[in-house]
Amino acid sequence: MRIRRLTLVALVLLTLLFLVDVRYLQPLVDRTGEPSIRLQVRPLIRPGFNAEKTRVFTRPQGQLASLVLQGSFGTVEVASSAGDDLVVRTVITAEKEADLAGFEVVETVSDSELSYELVYTGPQPAPAAGLSYQVEVPAGMEVSVVYSYGQVEVEEFVGFLQLLTSFSQVTVRGLQGSISVNNAYGSVELQGIAGPLRLDNVFATSLVDLVPVDGGYSFQVEVSHGNLLGNVTLEREMRQNSITAQGRYGAGVHPVAINSSFGTVTLNLRP
Repeated sequence: MRIRRLTLVALVLLTLLFLVDVRYLQPLVDRTGEPSIRLQVRPLIRPGFNAEKTRVFTRPQGQLASLVLQGSFGTVEVASSAGDDLVVRTVITAEKEADLAGFEVVETVSDSELSYELVYTGPQPAPAAGLSYQVEVPAGMEVSVVYSYGQVEVEEFVGFLQLLTSFSQVTVRGLQGSISVNNAYGSVELQGIAGPLRLDNVFATSLVDLVPVDGGYSFQVEVSHGNLLGNVTLEREMRQNSITAQGRYGAGVHPVAINSSFGTVTLNLRP
């Protein structure tokens, strides 16, 4: 598909630019004397999508335990609800009305997992298209989002959240449960997180803002070709182009693991 070819070309170009920058340019230095890399990779502007097709899926949770959302070139909005129903609003976007005809959002149920993805069954080559989501899920569910070239926004979520993103702006505001983020090229902002956290970030800036919880946190942070900021007290080991840090707050029950390459990590713990 044309989208895949564009994605591959963009990845190659950005990787070459970063390699040239690291090899031949002097790193920025902050007031502490440590190298500081601050990246602001904005999502690529999606093609001129002027046509759209909307569909809403609603079903009771029943035995469903997990939800998987896949897509690109749009937005994903996820929030927990007090009810027992899953509500998934999908919007397919394309350049013109005729391009929408071959696209459908497919809903699949496998055991306790419910998933959604965009499928094209029209004539080849497939036109460019995007898929956006607005989702409400019952509290306590596991939600996985696989997304590229867009924005992912999660607010007031209770449960288990897994994000696999690229070329996107990721924002989470308010989470009780656990969260895992694997991101490349973009920005990650995790605000008001209460629970275990794992973050793997490449060529991106990240902000992690934790809320104190019973049992406390244990921290394990690795930053290469970047910088580590924030108010969390950590024991640091400095090596060439890398920082390894660890520490504990309270009993250290809940693990916080961060691995970042080519970006600045800001790690804060609220009073």
